[in-house]
Amino acid sequence: MSNQLVKLDNWPFKNGEKAQLTWISSPFTQDKKIMFYAYFRFKGKIEKLLADWGTLPALAIQHYYLNGDISKSIPPVGTDEVEITIYPSDVSYFEKEWIIYGTNDKDMSRSFTVSYKNKKYTLPLIEVVRSILATNRFLLYRLFETNSFPQYFIEQHEAKRIHLDFSSLYHRKYTQDNYLYQLVWLLSNQDLRRVFESVAYTFVNTGILKFSWLFAQSLTIKAIVKPSSSGGTILRITNVKNKQIPYSEITFTHPEIVQTEKSGEAKKYTLHSKVNNSGQQSELTLDEEVEGTTDNFDLIEMDNQLHEYLKLPKVTKIRKSSNKQRDFEDENTKKHFVDDQGKRAMSDVGGSKVAKGLENKSLYDIQVQGELGEFIKVLKVLENYSEVQSINVIQGSLKEFSDTKRFVYLSNGITERKYVIAEIVLFSNLEISVIEVEREDRALSTLICFFSNQPNKGHYFQQILNGLIVRHGTWDKEQLDSYSIKFLTLRHGKRDVEHRARRIIRDIY
Repeated sequence: MSNQLVKLDNWPFKNGEKAQLTWISSPFTQDKKIMFYAYFRFKGKIEKLLADWGTLPALAIQHYYLNGDISKSIPPVGTDEVEITIYPSDVSYFEKEWIIYGTNDKDMSRSFTVSYKNKKYTLPLIEVVRSILATNRFLLYRLFETNSFPQYFIEQHEAKRIHLDFSSLYHRKYTQDNYLYQLVWLLSNQDLRRVFESVAYTFVNTGILKFSWLFAQSLTIKAIVKPSSSGGTILRITNVKNKQIPYSEITFTHPEIVQTEKSGEAKKYTLHSKVNNSGQQSELTLDEEVEGTTDNFDLIEMDNQLHEYLKLPKVTKIRKSSNKQRDFEDENTKKHFVDDQGKRAMSDVGGSKVAKGLENKSLYDIQVQGELGEFIKVLKVLENYSEVQSINVIQGSLKEFSDTKRFVYLSNGITERKYVIAEIVLFSNLEISVIEVEREDRALSTLICFFSNQPNKGHYFQQILNGLIVRHGTWDKEQLDSYSIKFLTLRHGKRDVEHRARRIIRDIY
């Protein structure tokens, strides 16, 4: 668990009131985010709190929480810790419509009944999700995306080794060993993977989080159990044991993991927080209205949960390129102070902030100046061409994708570098996306990508812009080739907008 104090922004109880989590609702989509309701009770008073799906690992059913702090939970009295081996043949599915205590709200209770040593235990489906299938934020959000793994990594399986080539969309923090073990355990056991991938298909088509117990292997768990005469209810899984990874080595590459070369040069810039918390416990507030979490947010995982493997494979990083490491500051180092007010969301890294930033707008709703303003003029000329059916525009700031990379700012270190993406549909059924980024005297060309009925263009835009940031303002052509995206680049020159518009039309045919 993190040492940070992490509080729910909408906590309705007074300080010192120990509220019990009585129900976690079925997840649903709201404002392009996966959300759920958590019901808390104190002295008969029930409060219904809206929470991001990524908050799930920090919540344990029937446990108590104090002062809105979800970084630690208090188990109810009268519980036991029990070790149970779950055999596939001894599991059955059960669901029942449920009226949530103290409210008029209805939900569907979904659980599995596990038979073990002449006792029957109720295992809530939501506990299987957060403790076995998706034990971190990355996996929690991939649960609801169909066939999304190829956007984050390419996997190569060999007899004794698995290699993962991560894209820039896969956050570097998830390359730590414990996250890699969980990911590879899921990828390499086909029964687990089949269950995981079935969740998205069901949720997309029905809006319901539901799956069958298709695990071919047995699972041994330790769990906090509320006992009953017949067995009990599993409130929280604390340990998953005897997990098996069928490889002796995991190798991986990641765009942000490069060879570092010590440099005697001083840092060009540093980022400092305006808030000085020295000597105080760090406190963050979770706010479900915040559009996405931030890269430097420490993950909140379930307290005291352990995952044990029969044999741990060796993990090897493969570094592709080199980068200078500057270790000190001097009088020329620019210092930028970030006003971090401690507001966070537990949605996915980049999360809905990126998703909302990539919404289409009408060409005439865009108001930008400077270089990008000239680009909008080019698009308005293009729109009058007989070949062009429609143009929609996406605009935003590169800071949506990174808080720390230097290239997301202009040379003054303060002004955010902006981008515009024009999605152009031609009457010939050809679709192109033209990406323009503020250059500020850089030799940065316009990028034109060719898409044909591609439903995941938004993800590719994120990857392309992330690649541009990581490479400090150079289009990552190897990345584009690896995604099988046909593309071309256009230098700007000093011609007028009509000439640039004609050149775009000429070059795409």
